[in-house]
Amino acid sequence: MKTAYEAEGLEIIAVNLDPDRAAADKFLAQFHPTFAVRFDPQGELAELYKLHGMPSSVLIDRHGETRFTHVGFRPIDGPAYEAQVRELLAEK
Repeated sequence: MKTAYEAEGLEIIAVNLDPDRAAADKFLAQFHPTFAVRFDPQGELAELYKLHGMPSSVLIDRHGETRFTHVGFRPIDGPAYEAQVRELLAEK
């Protein structure tokens, strides 16, 4: 989705909660993500967004408001998530 929608303003930021930074760096070196990755080993963001499982996705609109939150990911959910992204990007 990053490639398809970044020109319209989509930003993707992953937050890694792993307390072992070396393990996280090893994983990232293997998969080479094309989006920003931040580290939060204390889980402060997970608490802030009241996340109940991993992976979780939080879709935030252009005004900084949380609009959609998802726990887990199943490929069948991809089109619905993408529709939500398009909805938020269409807003000004």
